[in-house]
Amino acid sequence: MVPHKNPVRRRGDLKTSLDHLVDTFDVTTLTPDPLELVLRYGDPHDQEVAGILAAAFAYGRADTVVRNAGTLLDRMGRSPYAYLRDDFTADEALSRFEGFAHRFHKTGDAVALLEKLAFVIRREGSLGALFRSVYSETDDDIGPTLSRFVEAILSAPGTDTSREPALRYLLSNPKDGSACKRMNLFLRWMVRDTSPDLGLWDFVDAGKLIMPLDTHIHRITTFLGLNRRKSADWKTARELTSRLRKFAPDDPVRYDFAICRLGILALCSRRRDRACCEVCLLRDVCRFPVM
Repeated sequence: MVPHKNPVRRRGDLKTSLDHLVDTFDVTTLTPDPLELVLRYGDPHDQEVAGILAAAFAYGRADTVVRNAGTLLDRMGRSPYAYLRDDFTADEALSRFEGFAHRFHKTGDAVALLEKLAFVIRREGSLGALFRSVYSETDDDIGPTLSRFVEAILSAPGTDTSREPALRYLLSNPKDGSACKRMNLFLRWMVRDTSPDLGLWDFVDAGKLIMPLDTHIHRITTFLGLNRRKSADWKTARELTSRLRKFAPDDPVRYDFAICRLGILALCSRRRDRACCEVCLLRDVCRFPVM
């Protein structure tokens, strides 16, 4: 279906509608979302580890992600950070995580990722410390830092080199042209200090973050006239963020959680649905209006 082209609306109308949407969806509407797994922990170091694992496996249905990534974290004990710092060995982990599966990633992929995270934590002290060491305030956006962060993790020693393709999927890199939805989601959780995000990495400028571009965000922002590209890639994510930055220069990804809720909670579908559209907060700025 080709979106009906409404008369161009004032930017202020769209900003007002989006801000209203943000105010409507808060942490009480979180389930299902991989961020639930991060919020289980109170220690920032545990939240970093839970965050990168929850984000790495955040593809597919949200409820499935929460279940499978939650199983992985549960097997790491009360403190995922302490497990990687003090107890992790690849041989023991193959037994501990036997049977783990999330779609096309299996036990060996999870262990290979944990092995590299354990090395980084033992060398740097924490994932946040690694990110701080590669962060540059002079970059136009977070892309170059994200690339350096991912490359630093992937370059860590590993006993199973055959897992590199799987790891490069789990930890995507802007240099490959990917939208890096899951890594940008992880950064949103770590950097933004507004609920439901945690604001652990206060040394990072939230204005440099890039929208976590998934199918929901890509589709709905197209309906809103904020996206004009068919490919959900890094260029699209940057262009979308640039448009949202005009509404919130210091925090353009503030709209991610609320817009994504419309998709995850089936409040906005690929086809016009009168029952949903009539009550949607974005109805007046959407290109699929109820006639």
